[in-house]
Amino acid sequence: MLAKSALAQIVNPAIPRMPGDGGDALARYIAIIWWVIVIVGGLAVLFYMAWGAMDWIMSGSNPDRLKRAKEKMGSGVIGLFFLVLSYAIVQLITRITGLSILNPNWPTL
Repeated sequence: MLAKSALAQIVNPAIPRMPGDGGDALARYIAIIWWVIVIVGGLAVLFYMAWGAMDWIMSGSNPDRLKRAKEKMGSGVIGLFFLVLSYAIVQLITRITGLSILNPNWPTL
């Protein structure tokens, strides 16, 4: 079994080293991953809403194209609902536990 000092010297160059121990770094990575998912999801919602609006404008009198445009915009609204819901759940957990999930500075052992 490796000594504790030998384990501290093992690093992965592909993953930037964050201050704190492993638990703190893991919490920060989870928060960063959540923020990335929210940003990408927000961009996807914006894209779907714009795409649906353009399809609606271009549909003319074709009811099939109008239906597809409404479905795209509906998908965008549902995606926005899930993004807002995820943020509300994170805020609820923060208020209940007192731990800031998006800015982890948690006590460790």
